[in-house]
Amino acid sequence: MVTPQTRLDADKNNPSVCAGVTRIFTEDTDLALAPRKWPRQARSRATVDVILEATALLLEEGKSCSTNAIAERAGVGIASLYQYFPGRDEVIAALSRQVRERLVHAVASALVTACRQSLRDGLRSLILAAVQVDRERPLLASRLDEIEAKLPLKTDQRRVMSELCAVVTTFLERQHVASGRKAETLAADLCTIAGALIDAERERAGTIETDQFDRITGQLVALIQAE
Repeated sequence: MVTPQTRLDADKNNPSVCAGVTRIFTEDTDLALAPRKWPRQARSRATVDVILEATALLLEEGKSCSTNAIAERAGVGIASLYQYFPGRDEVIAALSRQVRERLVHAVASALVTACRQSLRDGLRSLILAAVQVDRERPLLASRLDEIEAKLPLKTDQRRVMSELCAVVTTFLERQHVASGRKAETLAADLCTIAGALIDAERERAGTIETDQFDRITGQLVALIQAE
């Protein structure tokens, strides 16, 4: 069986891996707000990364994210930006995808440790990994959430959820909680509920502390035990 972790291992020499993060959004993926051109060489990938980081900084600072502002902050010509992106929304969509890929990678990377722990501790490890990406840049996470809600990124969200559910399905199977279709269904329920709880806590308190991690973990364990 190919699990998220074995796929990560196999992808080490794969061109769809960048900076150690497995790409789940690639050129052959059917995307709304797709780039005009996908970077293939190291130099072009570096240019795109600079553009995306400039966009992230502008969002964090609450400044204008026009294509001109992004290009100026990135230190690249506007023609270079338009070489890769048709407009502002496509740049922001690309930034969103970069952040979500890091999220999926973080959770998949936590799988090996989680499977060696108890059910409760393993779930907590996966939740912590999922939240950690947003905790590193909370302002960016908040601004992206606001903007993503206005963009046609439902396909992106479904793809990310599918990847996260695959990780949790593997976790449930290795913990001998469930297998096959039952594990997939339970994983989907857990991911949906965990996402809602995390979003609600972040909206209420702005961050998630240790006791809140424990509470969310406890609710997920209770759901599993009720099955």
